[in-house]
Amino acid sequence: LLAGRDGATILRLMVEAVERAVPVDFCYMNVGVDAQAAPVSMLRVEGRTMVEHSSAWCSVMARCRAMPHVRSKPVQLATPLGELNTIRLDIGYGGVGGSIWYGSALAGFPSVVQLSFLRAAASLAATGLQGARISHDREEASRAKDEFLAMLGHELRNPLAPIVTALKIIELKNRQPPDREHAIIERQVGHLARLVDDLLDVARIARGKIELKKEIVDISTILTRSLESVSPLLEQRRHLLSVDLPRECAFVFGDATRLCQVFANLLINAAKFTEPSGAISLTARVMQGNLSVAVRDNGLGIDQALLPRVFSIFEQGKSTSNRSGGGLGIGLALVKSFVELHAGTVVAASDGRGHGSEFTVTLPLCDAPATAAPPAEPAQGLPRQNAARVLIVDDNADALEMMKDLLQQASYAVATALDPVEALLVAGRFRPTVAILDIGLPVMNGYELAAELRVLMVAEPPRMIALTGYGQSSDKDRALAAGFHAHLVKPVGLDDLLGALAVCATNPDTLLPIL
Repeated sequence: LLAGRDGATILRLMVEAVERAVPVDFCYMNVGVDAQAAPVSMLRVEGRTMVEHSSAWCSVMARCRAMPHVRSKPVQLATPLGELNTIRLDIGYGGVGGSIWYGSALAGFPSVVQLSFLRAAASLAATGLQGARISHDREEASRAKDEFLAMLGHELRNPLAPIVTALKIIELKNRQPPDREHAIIERQVGHLARLVDDLLDVARIARGKIELKKEIVDISTILTRSLESVSPLLEQRRHLLSVDLPRECAFVFGDATRLCQVFANLLINAAKFTEPSGAISLTARVMQGNLSVAVRDNGLGIDQALLPRVFSIFEQGKSTSNRSGGGLGIGLALVKSFVELHAGTVVAASDGRGHGSEFTVTLPLCDAPATAAPPAEPAQGLPRQNAARVLIVDDNADALEMMKDLLQQASYAVATALDPVEALLVAGRFRPTVAILDIGLPVMNGYELAAELRVLMVAEPPRMIALTGYGQSSDKDRALAAGFHAHLVKPVGLDDLLGALAVCATNPDTLLPIL
């Protein structure tokens, strides 16, 4: 009955239960349920809660608080109801608590049975209050963890953004495939970015904040994209990869990005725990209205004791303690969560250590779309002859310079500012058509700066693009409400950035999807 209740509700329910079993004429409680908040104070007279207290009842409550804590006999207390036998009971738990007073005109109150009942009720309420406090502390700890992860993601994405942009500029300037050192840096930066995204996804899933953008997608396209994303790791470890996809088109209704993440995580997991030159296979089959995708390897395998917990958050097992590529132990937990959000299942199988492992994802099939849209053509270099004037505002000087160089190579006219005050001065002279704004700025944040820019350029306000390390759904919603045309999360991909700029520059009335 008390589970999931807050402290004040627990006390009210306890008193109401007492009033139904014991003839009490008044009840007064003064109990602290949180060390950081004022105690719960409640006065009930003849079964009704008194919201406003007369001076007479205020005097009664003061005399109650002055009563000794430990008494085996009731005290005669003068009240507006007359002389009442009054007993004080203490409610204590974990250093926080208080007292509750019961008064009755009944002679002999409280009897041995009545006193036992009152004490039992107080004990039960104390247990309920302790549970409520633990639940509150757990929720506060979870909230603090989520806020920390969001801030961690922002702080990690800030240095990642200029690194990613600098790598792209080097590649464009060299006009040739990246050398070995460049490829290593690019691969490791991508790995770090995925770790940051995985951490934030864990927080979103725990709070039920994951948003799926579902559409009808061809599973072959999903699996191909997943293979492309992990191919550098497979090539680095010289794995022998075999792929067997359905000959016919097989469609599922789901979020393409999240499904790619599912199969990429399974392939990465197989690669990490399979020795160099080992074998990995990806097989997809259509069976009885469902799609079954299996990722199999001949690597380290999974202990039978670990197998039931392999999808648990932060579960890695002893086998990863001496492996540098063990990861954070959240990839498989994300796989399970995302698959279940698509009404599917995922199971793991292994014959034990040294015998490899197999992960099988089953998803429900759906009918093919009426008209399949042709695949988008890949971007070919940078666009030329852009008329848009772009203002970039970011307090990270490295990120600012790299973004400026990248857009200038795309033939955009670019102006920059390190803080909002400078941005407003520059905007007055430069008259940008598009403004790319960091959100976490000094003096005023990106939302406030966007509003100031609209006031400054009221005749021709620039289109706004938020470029930030804050990527939770609430951040995207706030950007949309603040009038931004797009919300890009650092480190942003070149195609996403240029695509957002192209739409803003050519069609200012179009509201871009929040990215």
